[in-house]
Amino acid sequence: MPFAKRIAEPQLLCRHQIPNDEGLLFEDLCAISNVVLSRTLRQLSDLARHACSIFQELENDIISTNQRVWVLQNKIGQIQQTACALDPKKEAVRK
Repeated sequence: MPFAKRIAEPQLLCRHQIPNDEGLLFEDLCAISNVVLSRTLRQLSDLARHACSIFQELENDIISTNQRVWVLQNKIGQIQQTACALDPKKEAVRK
């Protein structure tokens, strides 16, 4: 079972800790929608940053796997050349 490398959780969009002097959190609906929009964009930015990190790790894993496969293909090719160069009539086969 793989271990979690990242945790991405949604944050509350309309919560505000400090009210203004009158005890109101926001002046009007436009202020609320602007705050929600800015916080939503910030969360999408964080999500995009996580996705970029995941894709970079995936790309690095694919590159290392490709290099290992290339080395194995070269070894198999060398073994095939050696096997083709052997003459079964000249080599002694043990029974």
